Amino acid sequence: MALHRAGKRTEAEPLYRQAAASFAEDPRYHYLHGLCLLELGKLDEGIAAMADAVRLGPRHPGSHYALGRALALKGTDEERAAGHLRTAIAQAPAMIEAHLELGNLLARRDDPAPAFEVYKTGLAQAPDHPGLAVNYANLLYQKGDREEAVALWERMLQRQPNLAAAHSGLGIDRRNRGDVAGAEERFRRALAIEPRNAECRFNLGVTLRYRNNYAGAIEELKKAIAANPRMRRATMELARCYQAVCAWQNLEELDPALEQEFAAAEANRPTFMSPFFSLSLRTTEARRLAVAKVRAAAAAARAVREWQGPRIEHRPGPRERLTIGYISSDLRDHPAGHLLVDLFGLHDRERFAVHGYSIGPNDGSSYRKRFERDFDRFVDLGGEGNAAAARRIADDRIDILVDLNGMTALSRPEIAALRPAPVQATWLGLPGTTGADFFDYALTDRQVTPDGSARHFTEALCMLPDSYYPTPVWPFETAGPADRVAEGLPPQALVLCCFCAHYKIERTAFERWMGLMRQLPGAVLWLLGGSPEAEWRLLDAAEAAGVPPRRIVFAPRRPKAQHLARLALADLMLDTFTYGGHTTASDALAMGVPVVTCWGDAFASRVGVSLLTAVGLPELIAETPEAYGDLVLRLGQDPAALAATREKLAASLPGSSLFDPARFARNLERAYCEMWRRQLAGEPPGRFEVADLRGQ
Repeated sequence: MALHRAGKRTEAEPLYRQAAASFAEDPRYHYLHGLCLLELGKLDEGIAAMADAVRLGPRHPGSHYALGRALALKGTDEERAAGHLRTAIAQAPAMIEAHLELGNLLARRDDPAPAFEVYKTGLAQAPDHPGLAVNYANLLYQKGDREEAVALWERMLQRQPNLAAAHSGLGIDRRNRGDVAGAEERFRRALAIEPRNAECRFNLGVTLRYRNNYAGAIEELKKAIAANPRMRRATMELARCYQAVCAWQNLEELDPALEQEFAAAEANRPTFMSPFFSLSLRTTEARRLAVAKVRAAAAAARAVREWQGPRIEHRPGPRERLTIGYISSDLRDHPAGHLLVDLFGLHDRERFAVHGYSIGPNDGSSYRKRFERDFDRFVDLGGEGNAAAARRIADDRIDILVDLNGMTALSRPEIAALRPAPVQATWLGLPGTTGADFFDYALTDRQVTPDGSARHFTEALCMLPDSYYPTPVWPFETAGPADRVAEGLPPQALVLCCFCAHYKIERTAFERWMGLMRQLPGAVLWLLGGSPEAEWRLLDAAEAAGVPPRRIVFAPRRPKAQHLARLALADLMLDTFTYGGHTTASDALAMGVPVVTCWGDAFASRVGVSLLTAVGLPELIAETPEAYGDLVLRLGQDPAALAATREKLAASLPGSSLFDPARFARNLERAYCEMWRRQLAGEPPGRFEVADLRGQ
């Protein structure tokens, strides 16, 4: 014991072993031996010694606590671990560390409610215990009581500034509110205190990805995986980072991990593959559906655990005006906000009341101010828990709730899972199914979801005419004319462009582009810049394909009006394949730049098809990648054909349904009326098409 107290565990251990052998029926020696072994990191031997101590001295709470903690650390028998920790608490209710350990063990499960009660019981005895308070706040935050959790974290930090878990919790809150810089600062403070904390490393890596610091994100995620090789979600985040910087070889090396996540979803087990990430990976629609269903079911389970009180009851009936609620994290200066900016003010107020529910940050932009003005009622739910948000929507008597996020970043599907409205639809944010049974309809069109698509959706398909894709009023507001030389482009070159995010640029697409560049020696490829890691990889790939890097031009990120102005300098946009251009393609068309796309096998790959059909240029839709290449080559080698295509596009823009949000609003309203008719008739949600009455 003297050696142990002096920190000389290696010398103490054999003496404890000898004592335990000599006094085999005395639990004290097995207990001390077990403690020493556990502190030396000899987990299995320590568990065996502590099990002997418990067998011989079953009424010693310290032995039960140590054995339960060791079993929890090993992770192979959590029920046994929880049993010993509960016994320790029963024998010594004031043993706060046992409350903390049991709570931590239970908090890792799908249902954290038992952990919540354990922490609460412990805090009744030790209200200022930092570990209990911080972890209790974590569960409060997950439960939706965000303001209470933040207040508790901050109170604990006032008393003990070096609580890494509290800094980490505040970092998650900052990130969820859109303050990624503040989130990064909090996670770095946490890691300065606990540099080996894998959870903090993971959260910092995710935050750095949000900040487009991919090199930093990759470094932190690798450290998280080194600290905890079983952290599958860190591996999925790492895969997303590799994809975002076009590190195709590194991404392919993670194929076994990606396969593991898809297989888990197909077996209806928890998966760390996100529905959004699955859309940009080459896989089947059936596997994407499996991922979405697992993640949606998990969201629904979380929502049920948060809810207290009776189920929300609805009273649908005939209405003079339907009340439509739109819920989104993107009612701000965001690509989705750019698309929707003219829509909400165009709804027919004699027939519809329109409410907006923001679950994202308030950026104070002109877009945000426009949304606040155009809705009949605008509610910021950013500080509300999921249950409180659902109650607010239900109290507002929303008839049809339209979720504009789907399963994407900053989404909160738990709100819709509580069924705050009698009819619920998903639209725009996720180009695919949510996998949820709490959305009745998905708003779509015949191009992105042709015949046969319904089997890959849990929602009934509501087919809008022309395109499901909304846009502002044409012509778009721009910053004035741009100049090729000022943008780093050759004055006379054929400019092929693709301003899609880099994660959409696959190896196969880029190789196809490089083949075209070799056949079009006077062309340059104009890509979105902003990520040094992606830029140098793409330049290396171009050089390896025999295309001089000087023929690849990167455009720095610019405000929307400036970007649109320079976009008009391009001759032709090249669409990506698995996850095609959406806003990038509609922007190009609006600025008079034709888009060549390829008919894909999924919603996310067919949005270009929808846009080109709506604007009257179906001849730019190729059936295969080979035909796509032939089409680009023909237009690139024939200036007259390219000019004729641009003239046709220019002539179609003024009267195009694609850029007529007033007409789009009327068609959307017809969809809502049909959804409500079916609801009143007691009909289950089912596929239907909306007839386009040409803006009447």
